[in-house]
Amino acid sequence: MKLLGLLLVAGLLTGCTAVDTSDPISSTQSQPVEVATESPSEVTEESETELDAEEAETSMLETETEPEESAPATTQSVQPSATKAPPATQKAEPVETQAPSQTQDPAPAPEPEPVESKYSMANIAKNNSTSSCWAAISGKAYDLTAWISRHPGGAGAIMSICGTDATSVFQGRHGGQSGPASSLSAYLLGDVDS
Repeated sequence: MKLLGLLLVAGLLTGCTAVDTSDPISSTQSQPVEVATESPSEVTEESETELDAEEAETSMLETETEPEESAPATTQSVQPSATKAPPATQKAEPVETQAPSQTQDPAPAPEPEPVESKYSMANIAKNNSTSSCWAAISGKAYDLTAWISRHPGGAGAIMSICGTDATSVFQGRHGGQSGPASSLSAYLLGDVDS
């Protein structure tokens, strides 16, 4: 039993000092079997037969490749697989990865640029022609394009207020009159955003 324990320890030490010369890319099918025991007295019959098979293979390899006395002895590790994977036909090319940057407090997000409202004074100012005539009156946006030709006071009165805040002009001409105010409501677009 002691002899068996010594052989097990010798086998483990030989396996630990073995030089693995196999290509890690081409040998992906199996890994060497590791036998770990807590004490030599716990060796089972199964590990004894595995050890005998390993010893037989190791001794066969040693007789085939007897080193010269002056050269240092090297051993090859024996893998328990029956076949080796065929050599890879394409070599994997290294992939560059970026090193993780140091963690920093996130920079405050820039405030978004204000989106121009559909009925802002800037948009009303862009609609200042007879083909598109918008005006702001009392905080409301109106499209007066169709009203230009219908205005009882003439087209010039409407064309002069296209693209502007016409509150003072409208109040100066029609302040307190219900007719012009009701006609104006038909052309309402919406509230003017400030």
